[in-house]
Amino acid sequence: MIATARAWLPRPYLAVTWVAIAVLAFLIVYPLGRMLVRTFLVDGQLVLSPAAKLFAEPWLPIVLMNTAIVVVSSTVLAVLMGGVLAWINERTDANLGAWGFILPIIPLLIPNVALAIGWVFVAAPNVGFLNGMLAALPAPFDAIQTNIYSWPGLIFVYSLNGVPFVYLILSAAFQNLDPALEEASRVSGAGVGRTLLRISLPAIGPSILASAILVVINSMGVYSIPAIIATNARIDLLTTRIVAMLTKDYPPNLVEAQMLGFLMLALVAVLWWVQTRAAKAGQFVTIGGKASGSSRLPLGPWRWPARGLLIGFIAASCIIPATALLLVALQPFWTPSIDLSELNLHNFNEVLFVNRMTGNAFRNSLSLAGTGATLGLAIAVLAAIQVAHRPGLFSRAVDFLTRAPAAFPNLVIAIGFLVSFSGAPFYLSGTALILLLALIVMYLPAGAIAANAAITQVGRDLREASHISGAGEGRTIAKVVLPLALSGIVAGWTIVFVHMMGDLSAAALLAGLRNPVIGFAILEIWETGSFGLLAAFSIIMCLVNLTVVGTMMLVARHIRRR
Repeated sequence: MIATARAWLPRPYLAVTWVAIAVLAFLIVYPLGRMLVRTFLVDGQLVLSPAAKLFAEPWLPIVLMNTAIVVVSSTVLAVLMGGVLAWINERTDANLGAWGFILPIIPLLIPNVALAIGWVFVAAPNVGFLNGMLAALPAPFDAIQTNIYSWPGLIFVYSLNGVPFVYLILSAAFQNLDPALEEASRVSGAGVGRTLLRISLPAIGPSILASAILVVINSMGVYSIPAIIATNARIDLLTTRIVAMLTKDYPPNLVEAQMLGFLMLALVAVLWWVQTRAAKAGQFVTIGGKASGSSRLPLGPWRWPARGLLIGFIAASCIIPATALLLVALQPFWTPSIDLSELNLHNFNEVLFVNRMTGNAFRNSLSLAGTGATLGLAIAVLAAIQVAHRPGLFSRAVDFLTRAPAAFPNLVIAIGFLVSFSGAPFYLSGTALILLLALIVMYLPAGAIAANAAITQVGRDLREASHISGAGEGRTIAKVVLPLALSGIVAGWTIVFVHMMGDLSAAALLAGLRNPVIGFAILEIWETGSFGLLAAFSIIMCLVNLTVVGTMMLVARHIRRR
């Protein structure tokens, strides 16, 4: 009887996996279901009046139009820029060589909130550093001014934020593209442009569409950029409207905020449907044969202009905003004229040692990001092992579950947690736990992708050799699979950690004075107009991210060399 009972008991790691997956399923399904019930069901009856009231609001068409303009325009520009940069770096002799690795990790070094604040300091009307330099030019050039608080400024920063998503996907697609196709086109007399338009781009069509949808979802849900730029430009977007309903309206307009969240989900669902139909329709060129990235297109006299685009993007998304942040942080007051004799470290001292909120925000964010990244990657690794080692219907469901949050804008997830866990029976409002759970759900897909890639790289023959040597499944995972996959897991942990550190979507709705985090502190400082403090705070955040990324890259390299 005892032996029979033990046979029915799951192995310890399987039991942990099942528990982790069950908890994850609850954290994803319950908040969205609770939102749905609270919005459309009253006393068990279907009620559509909230939807009718929302669609009768005079501001709704304006908000939807504004959001569509920003998202569509920035997505088109991001896909164009990201595609061109990926093509230059992967398929031409204008690539940056070993330095090309910096392109995909730029968003890790400069979070989107720091990117937005940095460009405000560069191009704000009258006081921006760029306008200060333009004003010093001789007439008539001194009359030229830039304004980041405008439609072009907002779309520009949105586009910069979206380029890395496109680059990461399309660079991989170009690496897998068979160069024989391009060589055959050139031998047939086609030029660089015609080869790109007729051969290269059609061959990676599915990747282009996937990257565009990813940028749209990210742009629809991001809150940091519109909070910093759109509010001052008086451009009303879905994200700023939702946060205002929940944090500035009294009493909070929860029902309409939830309706707007479901509207965002509906738009995302339509996009996924479009991608699925396009993929099934087979409207793309397929590639065959063994791909090789060894053949690169010579650009001749266009080599340095093309390389200049790569360097220009690095400057626009990293160097320029970071420099502006540093200058404002060192100034007593933000001014376009720079007096080196007045630069000091007062704002850094204020952030680190005087201001209690900023100090608590850094400690809380480090704790939450470290804990959240560790728990998130643990769940992702367990799920990846299940998917790789036990193929089947359940494993496919697990794989879908770990990636599903990527289909939901972060702000919608934050609303779901606010609605579901703030009151009875959980009473987590204002606690660090509700923020931690939301962050894990939001950024789990990034960790899942890294974990799946790392686990699947461990060949089946190594696992079989371990089994033949007498090791059980749990010991094989602990002694063979995890050590070999550790460098990839470390990379995934780094990505999740940095995103959690700079999150503003969850912080805007779930953090408070009792548990301030970096995102909450940035919003508070921004509203008080303490720009030197804000710049110093952002610089320290970037330095923390740089330190973590650099340390983890060294750790991953050391692991690979063992």
